[in-house]
Amino acid sequence: MSLRLVRSLSPEGFPTSGNDTLLIHLLVILRESILNKNTFSIVIPAHNGEQFIRAALRSALNQTRSADEVIVIDDASADRTGDIIRAPEFRGQVTYFYNKHSTGFADAWNRAAGKAGSDFVTILHQDDLLHPEYLYHIEKALLSYPVARHLYAACSYIDADGNVTAIPPAPHSPEPVLYSGKEYAHNYLNGVITNIHIHRCPGVMTARDLLLSECTYRKEAGHIADDDFFMRIGMHTDVVGISQPLASYRQHAGSATGQLDLLSLKLAEAYIFQIRFHHTGSSILNAEDITKINRLAVRFTNALLFQGLLYKRSDWTKRALELRAEVDGIIPGFAEQELPAWSRPLWVLAPKSGGSRLAATVYVQALHGLRQMRDLGRSVLHRR
Repeated sequence: MSLRLVRSLSPEGFPTSGNDTLLIHLLVILRESILNKNTFSIVIPAHNGEQFIRAALRSALNQTRSADEVIVIDDASADRTGDIIRAPEFRGQVTYFYNKHSTGFADAWNRAAGKAGSDFVTILHQDDLLHPEYLYHIEKALLSYPVARHLYAACSYIDADGNVTAIPPAPHSPEPVLYSGKEYAHNYLNGVITNIHIHRCPGVMTARDLLLSECTYRKEAGHIADDDFFMRIGMHTDVVGISQPLASYRQHAGSATGQLDLLSLKLAEAYIFQIRFHHTGSSILNAEDITKINRLAVRFTNALLFQGLLYKRSDWTKRALELRAEVDGIIPGFAEQELPAWSRPLWVLAPKSGGSRLAATVYVQALHGLRQMRDLGRSVLHRR
């Protein structure tokens, strides 16, 4: 069908009664979908993903509105990930790239965007899923709000067996809502803090040009490189959100978070990076939201010191002291103001070299014992 003919399909001059009304409606939808057609890539970064990669691929391929391409970027997997992707079931439907050396998830996400050839890109993690009508609703939302270059849908939570363990708070609606970039960044951060997320990594669609140049994933953001990206994307575009769960976020022991033995260290370093960034004045977040991020940095730095002293890890203790000094250098007095009363003696007793000191060890062991008693009491009350 020529574009001249497509453009001629307008309601003016058509009859407006009976079955003709339905025909007009269908013709207008056809006209809009052709003139405003965007292309969509679903890209799956993978690393030793043999347990779940098949399910992720099936969810990407079984869309009611087919993806224009499905790509897997294999980050040096040593298991059967590659064999599964090259299996007859997926032959001819998936483009496969293998990277010989693993470089971490932030670099993998950026490479994924670079390999995609469509206007918009969804990065689907190897253990997550997309609802069959995900792309249908995303495309429909773009027709309603063509100005948006970043869109998201809410997601459900599933376990290793694919059973739904939680759903986002109601109301759920497939109707898209347009937010300013500033509104979106605020809403996203509040979701992180309250653990009631407006979305997670699956179910997000972003314009490829944004991913490649204006707002790439930053490796320096560490464990929260995804949160860092979502809190910056609003600097470049308005955002469309869909509250209907159209993706599934899998929580299991083998996930990236589940494998982190040094979670407090990773999070403390990541949020100190956020303090540095937002202190430059280039943040889209308001002052109140930036203060919330600063508090998270203090919280995880404090947890790192506690764990370093409790488990006699002098390297953790030393790193906590270094990070605290950095916070004090950027925001003088803030950490001391935000520390809970029970933790302030820790910073006085902690040896500046990161080594061992009897008083600090005794204090931490006493705190740990009290916490265990508290948790036991709560458990008993919960059973009753």
